Amino acid sequence: MSTRIREQQLAWGLLAPALVVLGAFGLFPIGYALYVSLHRWRIKKEAVVGFDHYVRALGDPHYLLPFVAGIVLIWAAYRLRVTLASPILATGSAERGLRPLYVRITWVVVALSGLWLGLAQGLGGLVETGDPALYNGFKVTFFYAVGTIPFQLSLATGLAYLLFKITRARGAFRTLFFLPYITPIIASAVVFRTIFSPHPSSLANRFWSLWGLENQRWLYESKSVVALLLQGAGFASYPGWVDSVFPSLALTSIILYNIWVYVGYDTVILLAGLSAIPKQYYEAAEMDGAGEWQVFRHITLPLVSPTLFFLSMVAVIGTFKAFNHVYILRTPGARDSVDVLSIAIFDQVFEYHNAGYASAMAFVLFIAILALTLLQNRVLGRRVFYGD
Repeated sequence: MSTRIREQQLAWGLLAPALVVLGAFGLFPIGYALYVSLHRWRIKKEAVVGFDHYVRALGDPHYLLPFVAGIVLIWAAYRLRVTLASPILATGSAERGLRPLYVRITWVVVALSGLWLGLAQGLGGLVETGDPALYNGFKVTFFYAVGTIPFQLSLATGLAYLLFKITRARGAFRTLFFLPYITPIIASAVVFRTIFSPHPSSLANRFWSLWGLENQRWLYESKSVVALLLQGAGFASYPGWVDSVFPSLALTSIILYNIWVYVGYDTVILLAGLSAIPKQYYEAAEMDGAGEWQVFRHITLPLVSPTLFFLSMVAVIGTFKAFNHVYILRTPGARDSVDVLSIAIFDQVFEYHNAGYASAMAFVLFIAILALTLLQNRVLGRRVFYGD
């Protein structure tokens, strides 16, 4: 037996326990969920329905073709944009001005065509014919992610940079910031539910009244934040679409909770990334007379970008899978304005006892998370500086 074969056998032998665990608790549940999604399954298996659950969830399959075609055109426009930014287009003589102009016009046409075909024709038709609970879950999840991730990472970056600059009590502040993350989610969510109570004596309403503003219903309010601001400014009426395109006050309160929990975790991870930056870069910048902002912009941010990229990917996956604290903080008054997709899937199982349809919705969520992760890795991964 050759040395190479023995090494392969040893490697597979060492990997075997991990592969068994992965197969039993990872791959098998995924495969079984796919099997369940192809059946009418109420308490027990009843009948094979094929892809009917997916058609019911996503909508008329005829709209899938323009939707996919629009996505392809948008991706082609992105590739053209990358080509436009290529250094090759900056060189040349006679074609120096013509070729970039030609690429720009082509890029605009392809991008607009993709948006019209994919969003207006494809996605619009799917939303009209699909399950409202599924697409409402996607909308609420999108609001939740957009309202959480940018503020969470920005605040964590600022706190980590401040901790990086101080020398005393750094460990104490790091522990203090990390405490919300290690606190049991159920307990902290119950506390936040008390803080954002609609009662006039609640902590949130007391703070709100310091600014001379009326008490709010917070977690019980299904109206959007913009609608409430318009009402507070004296507008008796507002367009009906405002509540559809902006997050509700209840969802905003949950977003504040999520930022409070995870900003400490991000701060500790970013602080570790900052501590790994060689000090000679800062010393060289100081000798060259660089200011504080210049050092942060041209040294700190590029060298900590791998950590930010990792945290952003984890945050996107985490927000699309959020469940525990959302379930605790949801109220009947908020209606479906806080029902992220995981909540909609949970309701299908435990309220409507439809495990087959819930499994189909779960697979749609899985594909969405996978697509977003690949897109984020493809687009943002190019901007990460690894020091090469």
